[in-house]
Amino acid sequence: MKTVQNIVLFLSVILCIGLVYISMFNVYQTDDYMCAYGTRVEGLWGNFTHTYLYWGGRYFGYTVNMLNPVAYDINGIFPKVYPIFLMLSFIGVAALNFKAYFSYSPGEALKKSLMLFFFYTILLVSIPEHYFWITGSNIYFLPVILSGLLLYFFKKNEDTAKKIWFYLSLLLIVVLMGANEILALLLQGLLMVSYYQKRNKQNLIFLLTGTVFLLVSFLAPGNFNRMGETEDGLLKWLKRVAVFGANTAYIAFKSLLVLPIFIKVFEKELKKNTQKITFQKAVSVWAVSLLPLLFTGFILNLIARQFENIIFYFFITFAVLLVFKMEKIKQFWWVSFIIIFLPEFRVFPERYSYLNIDLNAANIATEIFTTDLAEYEREVDERIDLIRHCPKDSVVVKKVKVIPRILYFDEMASVNENETYVNDQLQKYFEKKYIRTK
Repeated sequence: MKTVQNIVLFLSVILCIGLVYISMFNVYQTDDYMCAYGTRVEGLWGNFTHTYLYWGGRYFGYTVNMLNPVAYDINGIFPKVYPIFLMLSFIGVAALNFKAYFSYSPGEALKKSLMLFFFYTILLVSIPEHYFWITGSNIYFLPVILSGLLLYFFKKNEDTAKKIWFYLSLLLIVVLMGANEILALLLQGLLMVSYYQKRNKQNLIFLLTGTVFLLVSFLAPGNFNRMGETEDGLLKWLKRVAVFGANTAYIAFKSLLVLPIFIKVFEKELKKNTQKITFQKAVSVWAVSLLPLLFTGFILNLIARQFENIIFYFFITFAVLLVFKMEKIKQFWWVSFIIIFLPEFRVFPERYSYLNIDLNAANIATEIFTTDLAEYEREVDERIDLIRHCPKDSVVVKKVKVIPRILYFDEMASVNENETYVNDQLQKYFEKKYIRTK
């Protein structure tokens, strides 16, 4: 087991170095400009109110995005350091939890957290939207880190019974219910399971607080404004069942590809968990992952960046179930090790390409060794500089030729195409009537 752990630890360090290197070429994109524009025009409170009424109920996630510093960061430093800050925060918070729950030394906890970050990264549906797109990071990655802090606060509250940990836990529940709807459903499910298993005053307060702020988020007028008209009838429900089945199959299959080596690496921690809880309790905790899957099936949302939180939660809790019933699966860790480095499994047609399995390691390596990341950064910076300093209301810029797979980029429409949201956002932010590519 030590040999496998050392291999994964080495790969984890290499992965972190690679992602830090890639981050050095990251730039502002799309909604980064629009969030800053809304705050500039309406002020923070006005932008928050407008977003809640007409866009959506992610009251925490959207508010953080409204503080985007693009207007003040002329040299584009923030997109390069923010992903690194978030990645290090994930590793640091994971280390806190390993130390708190397993009594590890700081060094051992750090090693474990680095390896956990490795598995987290290879499970991601979209690395560019999760790590490198600031707006996406604030909605999907930052809440994962805060969830880790909540887990740590729960442990401290349980061990010390000091009120400060109770209040901090309560605050983070309020924050996370407004982060994104997927994580909110996962948290609500866990609060329900926790109260069902231990009915005390604190758990009741946690559950009631979570329920209230879940409703604040889900009942936002903006959510209904964006939904538009929906068809009814049997066909609609058949589609929902099909989407739920496809999403669940994707997540289960992707998890099973990686779980053997994960169980091998974290065998000690997983076994310790199985000694503390019953199989039935483990099933109830794992079953919480079905809540957001049912929700995404209901709104007919197929695999996308929103699924990152579900996959990671499903993966961790399913690993515990396998240790209970199929621990011998760890013998096939070498199969997982090989699969991790394979390129994307392209078995579906382009229309359903999001269902293809990609474990990201090959993409990261390709990006580092073959993509001219410096040229990509130069092209985007040159474009923004031209738009910013052009005295005319109409600007036509060159298309970006170097487009990395790992760094997030969405090209705007050309002079021969209809305007897209990217054109619209840049036009509003830079106060132009017309911006297109050649």
